[in-house]
Amino acid sequence: MTKINLILFIILIVIITMFIHGFLLKLNISDSSKFLASYFDNLISSRIFLKSKLDRNFFDPQMKIDLSRILIEGPNDYIRGIYYSSNSIKYVEKSGNNYILYEIPLTLFNFNQSSLKHYEILVNNKIVYSNEISKIGSEYHSNILDSRYLSKYGFEIVVGYKTSFFIGSYLLIILPTLVLLMAFYYIFYNLRKDAVSLDITLKNLNIELNKTFEEFKSKRILNFNKQITNNERINTLQKTFIRMFDEFKKILNEHEKTNEILEETMAELEETNAELMEKNLQIISALAEAVEIKDSVTGNHSKNVMNLSIELAKELDVNDPAELEAIKYGAILHDIGKIGIPEHILNKPGKLDDKEFEIMKKHTIYGEKIIKTIPGWDLVADVIRHHHENWDGSGYPDNLKDGEISLRAQIVAIVDVFVALTEDRPYRNGLSVEKAIKIMKDMVGSKFSPELFEKFIRVLRRRGLIN
Repeated sequence: MTKINLILFIILIVIITMFIHGFLLKLNISDSSKFLASYFDNLISSRIFLKSKLDRNFFDPQMKIDLSRILIEGPNDYIRGIYYSSNSIKYVEKSGNNYILYEIPLTLFNFNQSSLKHYEILVNNKIVYSNEISKIGSEYHSNILDSRYLSKYGFEIVVGYKTSFFIGSYLLIILPTLVLLMAFYYIFYNLRKDAVSLDITLKNLNIELNKTFEEFKSKRILNFNKQITNNERINTLQKTFIRMFDEFKKILNEHEKTNEILEETMAELEETNAELMEKNLQIISALAEAVEIKDSVTGNHSKNVMNLSIELAKELDVNDPAELEAIKYGAILHDIGKIGIPEHILNKPGKLDDKEFEIMKKHTIYGEKIIKTIPGWDLVADVIRHHHENWDGSGYPDNLKDGEISLRAQIVAIVDVFVALTEDRPYRNGLSVEKAIKIMKDMVGSKFSPELFEKFIRVLRRRGLIN
């Protein structure tokens, strides 16, 4: 082996060492950014942090404040809390003609500040979260050491090693390697008698290094087979390689442990979400049973309204899970406010007088007040409050009209009228489907929109209730 070839070999070893080290670090931060983005997306998708329904002008009816100056549709780039006293990340999602606000407290991203990595969440290149607190609120400056990953909700997730660690780790690996290779260079050219055997050994060593590198790329297995030689200096060099690869294995193991921690966090989040859904179902069952016990004349009225409302929603191409959930639970609980209505009015066999009717009308307000105590059920509360609003503005309690009434409330309203007409009541027998439809036709343009009535007729035809 000539002097030039030996120098090239040393350079090759250094490059391979740098490449393996860089590849491991980049692989680690790339996976970390993807896992963090997945964790962040699941926080929003779980709907646990859905905090408020805003109208089309970003007015929050729950807090009675105008948020149009501080909120925009999509990811938001500030950190001050609205519902949380601590700092938070906010996402605004379009929902029909209105908006939904998600607010995630930063305490869920409590990464260690002294970590070797830095974690950032960006909106429009502005840092809205970082484990290095001083960075929050500042512009993000791109770094080749970082891995960026765009979440499906528009937030950019950045994970990278701190510069001091990155440089130090390279120096820790490259400098000893250079020293050892230079020592080898000195030994090689000062021990001519070992030139031939040394050349063969180095070739075998190079083959083994390439084999190790290729095996790592394809199988992510890092094994180095020591070459058998009588040259003590080569044996020392190989021991150094083995120590280097052992360090690489430790880095790889740390990467796998990080993945396991993130997977455990995701599993805990899914378990928490499942528990919340189970509690919601328990609450719904209890409330529905309370309505049936109080208002004995309606029987299965609410369940019938729920089933037909879901079918009508699908006919109207309502696919948003949040909207379908609001229609389902709003339909079955639309009369929950009747708990607050006196029984002598609720179960009166004849027609209510004006004073009694004014009291009965309050059941929509009572119902909204009850449901609004359940976090994340603002859309359900909207259905309960507005299922007696009319298309021409003659309904109650808010005299909404035309496009002011949400589609979800309109769906439950028209189904409620149909079911009420066809059910037996103390003061009359239930009407036939044909007579009920004839009466409802006279309400088109006043109580219902023509388009909604047409879709409702399609559902009844599909059920075989009318021709």
